Amino acid sequence: MPTQTDRIAAAITASGVLDGFTVTVRVSARRRALGVTVEPGGTALTVAVPATIESDETVQILRRMRPRIAGHVLRARENAPAGPTPELVDGEGFMWLGRSARLRLVDGTAPVERVHTDTGYWLHAGRDLLAREGARPIVRWYCEQGTAWLRQEAPRFWCRMAASGAPLPELRVANIGRKRWGKYEPARHRVTLAWQSLQLPPSLARYVIVHELAHATRPGGAPHGPEFWRAADRGIPLAREKRRRLDKEGRTVWMGETAPRPAAN
Repeated sequence: MPTQTDRIAAAITASGVLDGFTVTVRVSARRRALGVTVEPGGTALTVAVPATIESDETVQILRRMRPRIAGHVLRARENAPAGPTPELVDGEGFMWLGRSARLRLVDGTAPVERVHTDTGYWLHAGRDLLAREGARPIVRWYCEQGTAWLRQEAPRFWCRMAASGAPLPELRVANIGRKRWGKYEPARHRVTLAWQSLQLPPSLARYVIVHELAHATRPGGAPHGPEFWRAADRGIPLAREKRRRLDKEGRTVWMGETAPRPAAN
């Protein structure tokens, strides 16, 4: 017997309302409204459907949402990732808060460390460690150093944005995929930044902090409605302008992929 997910997916396909896209349907008992996420590149959509909505109503809502979806698709295609695919070799560049650090391989399995010398910043890492684990140790370094930086930066923004005495969310940087710069989890009252955001210039990295803290203030109305932006503007001036800059400049950061190693002779 077809599941609700199967029925909705079949109805969307039969209606033609999202023709030209790869569509994934997810039904959630916790959702209260239907939502559509445009995946990076603008060729795939995820339709999140409340468990209380069936096939016909889903198609009707999607028809009404088509102009808005089209706008999101256009922005996704304009802002499709175009970041580097680095090699894990001596001299390769990695960004930390808008400043470059070149990779220097050292003997053994030494952990990743950012070092300042007379010739600039270097990212030291054990040659054997990277040979065994690829880029994962570098990602872990971004998470560890990024968490320390986030916990230093966030309290001053929270003081401007939240009601007096409101507890600061739990803060961390983690690998949360490539689709978003951060997230707020209400059940845990926790803000998580994507490790990739620590490559951005400081002003944009701080905007990502403020964006997620704005969600943590639980503003009324739509998720990115007027109340949300008022909360964001209390944290950082001209928040919407920073969002537009992030859409453009964020395309150029490293997402975690590395160039394949040449085959051994």
